[in-house]
Amino acid sequence: MRHKKKTLYLFIIAQCSVMAFFFLILVLSLSRLNDAREVLNTISSTSIPTLGNATEINREVQHLIALTARLTFSESQSARRITKKQLDETIERLAFSSLEVEQNNKYYETQLDVLTLELEELNGLVRKRIEVESEVRAESNVLFTFLNDIFESSKKQYEGLQSSKALLPLVLQIAQINQQFQLHQLRKLEGGIKKSIAELRNSQLDISSSELVNMMEEGVLGQSGMIEKQANVMRIRGRSRGRGSFVEHLAEELATNIEFEASSITKDASIHALDTNKALSEQITLSVTLSIVVMCICFAIIFYVYKRIILRLIALTNLVEKNSEEVAKFEGSDEISRLAKTFALYFKRVKSQEAELIRLSLSDPLTYIPNRRAFEIEMEKAIAISKRQKWPLTMIMLDVDSFKLYNDNYGHTKGDECLKAVAMELNNVVARNTDFCARYGGEEFVAILPNTDEKGARFKAQEIRNAIEALDIAHGKSPVSSVITASLGVATADFACQQEWSLTTILNIADKALYEAKSSGRNCCVYARLT
Repeated sequence: MRHKKKTLYLFIIAQCSVMAFFFLILVLSLSRLNDAREVLNTISSTSIPTLGNATEINREVQHLIALTARLTFSESQSARRITKKQLDETIERLAFSSLEVEQNNKYYETQLDVLTLELEELNGLVRKRIEVESEVRAESNVLFTFLNDIFESSKKQYEGLQSSKALLPLVLQIAQINQQFQLHQLRKLEGGIKKSIAELRNSQLDISSSELVNMMEEGVLGQSGMIEKQANVMRIRGRSRGRGSFVEHLAEELATNIEFEASSITKDASIHALDTNKALSEQITLSVTLSIVVMCICFAIIFYVYKRIILRLIALTNLVEKNSEEVAKFEGSDEISRLAKTFALYFKRVKSQEAELIRLSLSDPLTYIPNRRAFEIEMEKAIAISKRQKWPLTMIMLDVDSFKLYNDNYGHTKGDECLKAVAMELNNVVARNTDFCARYGGEEFVAILPNTDEKGARFKAQEIRNAIEALDIAHGKSPVSSVITASLGVATADFACQQEWSLTTILNIADKALYEAKSSGRNCCVYARLT
């Protein structure tokens, strides 16, 4: 209530201040009306200089557009530098030019700043395009020199290639790389080159010729080959042309705004000068009458704003402070009701983000199955349910055999793919709605099987082990098998006999069983029953 009164008092003080200022302005206006004729004459005299200044700026902008097009299509670094210097000089001249009575000078300066930044970006793209094109031309010359040596040399190492009928079509295709200007055509040509290289390999080449073909394939189709570099040239060329067009549009917009501003200023000043000069004799009498009318209107506005805005804002504030769902049902179709809907949407998004954060905190980012924290929460729930229902609860701990050797031999990327495959297969095997599996850490996984006795536990553990082995993921460094295998430790707690089994106890028993499985040669399941 205190806040409501404070808001109301501030509103009343503000309105009284507006009325006081209005009265002061009215008194000043009456004393200034006699000077209005001179002011209008002054405004008229400034229109012509303003228009001339706008014309000069527009001329510089048109010059800027032409220089931008020249920079976009520059073919050498020297031409680019010369054009860039001319652009900088033009931007500098525009920065020192402004309309004397321009009301939007800050917007003009902002447009110039944006143009400067975009020109720097365009200059960087053009520089990069020229550099890459030079690099592509240089590498093309080296490759064609190499191909020319193959055709003209009498060395024995080139005899196998010289006798192949597939070499000439391949060379002709390579020569077309720098002539492509569409990316889909380049990719089509790339497919033809791959096919020609394959035909060349099938033509019974000796070892030396095969090595030369490999070198040729790497130089043309490799990650840093001619195909990829030509594609990069196309992308950079497209980006530079797009950036150049964007800069030209910005400059044209600037010129349009300046022309419109200048013409508006000149036209408005002339019209207002004529109208004011004609109505000057009537203005003094009308000012007093209009002032009284405006004061009445202000009082009406005060009452309306209080009833329609202040009270509704106070009501909305109370709902927001209480985080009430009634905010979404706030009546009205004005800005205040829109603000209420915005608050309601914000509350909804906050709740949705909270739910998403909880989900992410319980999910493993690599395998997309639950993580250790989620496992511990689920295990506590499963223990509570098993105690209440007095049924057996089985936990399986799984460790991928010799996973460190797999990582060292195949790399961490393959290791991650392996873990993802194991997690997916484990999730498929543990298929009941009540079952649960998670990544415990590293290459270890766990599964919770509620209402599963010793027989079911042994069967499910063997099914999991067989499923992982059936993935047929090659593991050449494993001492156990030629494919990825897993060792499993299984622990079953029968809550019908004992009610005091804890998460730590069951976990330790399953871990010991897993250790025994690994000590027994791996790729096996060891079962332990809690007694």
